[in-house]
Amino acid sequence: MTTLRPHPDTPTTAPPPAEGDFATPRNTESAAANACVLSRTAVDEANETWILLHDGDLLTAFVDIIDCGHELWISDIAVHPDYRSRGLASRLLNAVIHENPGAHIALSCSAFTVEDVGEWPRGAAGLTTEALAAWYTRYGFSSDPHEDDADRMTRAG
Repeated sequence: MTTLRPHPDTPTTAPPPAEGDFATPRNTESAAANACVLSRTAVDEANETWILLHDGDLLTAFVDIIDCGHELWISDIAVHPDYRSRGLASRLLNAVIHENPGAHIALSCSAFTVEDVGEWPRGAAGLTTEALAAWYTRYGFSSDPHEDDADRMTRAG
């Protein structure tokens, strides 16, 4: 069984700016992703871990991971509609991959529509399934259809 754990090199908050460094960052996506505070919540009885990003009190992005014993299953990954295209999903996915070297990771690549996520606007659609598949492929995932899930993708550790 793979145990999700923070890697010692994974920052949980953005590093402070260097003294006198108040210029506009060149890469605004990375700056926005690092401005959000990363935290974790575990549900031990379900072998489930949530990695959350907050901007103040607002939940801006999350990933829900279930440890199935033989693989880690990414149940959901989502970004608040107002915070999309800032690298937040990449930060979350990289955290899962980096903190679990060698883990077999699987997911169902299907579009997500916000229906019941606290303060998030209802009905806000994310990427299409095709765009999601292309995005996951950049992180080493490949199509691995299963009889129960034609959209299954996996990443070997």
